[in-house]
Amino acid sequence: MNVIFATSDLYSRPAMVTLKTLLMNNTKADMINIYYVENGMSDHNRDSIQQLVKSYGRTIRFFPMPKNYTQIKGLMRTDAIVYSYCFFQDILPESIEKAILLEADSIVTDDLTEMYSVDITNYYLAAADDLQSKWYKRKLKMKDDSPYFNCGIMLLNLKKFREDHITDKITEIIERGDSKFFYEVQDELNVLMEGKIKILPPRFICTTAVFLFDYKDMLKYRKPTTVCSEEEYKCGQQHPMIVHFTHNQIIQSRPWIADCTHPYKEYYNKVKATTDFANDPLWPSRRGAINKMCFYVYSHVSKSLVAHILGIVHSFLYPVFLYKKMSV
Repeated sequence: MNVIFATSDLYSRPAMVTLKTLLMNNTKADMINIYYVENGMSDHNRDSIQQLVKSYGRTIRFFPMPKNYTQIKGLMRTDAIVYSYCFFQDILPESIEKAILLEADSIVTDDLTEMYSVDITNYYLAAADDLQSKWYKRKLKMKDDSPYFNCGIMLLNLKKFREDHITDKITEIIERGDSKFFYEVQDELNVLMEGKIKILPPRFICTTAVFLFDYKDMLKYRKPTTVCSEEEYKCGQQHPMIVHFTHNQIIQSRPWIADCTHPYKEYYNKVKATTDFANDPLWPSRRGAINKMCFYVYSHVSKSLVAHILGIVHSFLYPVFLYKKMSV
């Protein structure tokens, strides 16, 4: 099993928790090779990660984020590690043909053998459906019925990336600049790979939105044009393999940030207590007044009401109108 991490030095601390959950829940795997793309990581944090991996009898190799990938014309940010997501096929050895990308805002809660065994021979990758509306997809000129995936956790077919010259194609899209909307790298990858990705059910990768609502209210909240079955949705809520702490307008979803109310907060904190990250203080919460109001209504009044109101804003008003104000 090949597993990729990619972080800045700051996120290498919560990444230790992600890494620990991977190692402790996959002890039966014959081999786990970890490849870590880092951007300015301190010697102390690198040593802590190495010792953690060594304690489980696994191997890890570090790769610096190549500077040329942060100097491509048209990038919205500078020196961001997220750009490496487009170029693992170049950064990692050619012998690495298949790998799971784990972001530092996630935890592994089960054995990943079944996920790693998913056949993606004819796909670029497999990932979670990000549950976007038709209006969001239309901003990217995607088809209404094309799934839009979340690029934070991916099962990657790097062999196909290389065969189809993805490096050249994604660089062209970045430079052209017409596939950027809100998530940049995620938007660009979705546009490039439309029709050639496999969606995994929430049982494999469970994002924050899946934990917040029952199936019917989730449909109101995200108004997705592609969606799993209600049975698959419930299975994800109850038995996820990977929990992805994605941002959300209702709760503070990141357990290393103050004011977190995610249902897997305690699981995260128990694992954190066994790492070198144990005594690190919580990062300050920056939730605004609107987010706090949404959480109050969600917690004390009606989840369905919040799903309905935010559904209009998130799925329709934002991609059609509000993005113009929010992007200024």
